[in-house]
Amino acid sequence: MLYSIELQMAGIILFTAMIAGGISLWIKRKKLEKESVEKESLKQDMSEDM
Repeated sequence: MLYSIELQMAGIILFTAMIAGGISLWIKRKKLEKESVEKESLKQDMSEDM
C-alpha cells in the first residue's frame, strides 16, 4: 500500500517529467516552424527571380 507521501513524490516526478517533455516538444515544434518559414521564403525568392 502506498502512503500519501509516496503518492505525492510519484506525482511530482510524473508532473516534472510531463513538463520537461512538453517544453522539449514545444521547442522542437518552434524550431521546425522556423525552418519551414525560412524554406518558404527561400522558395518565394527563387520564384520571384525567374
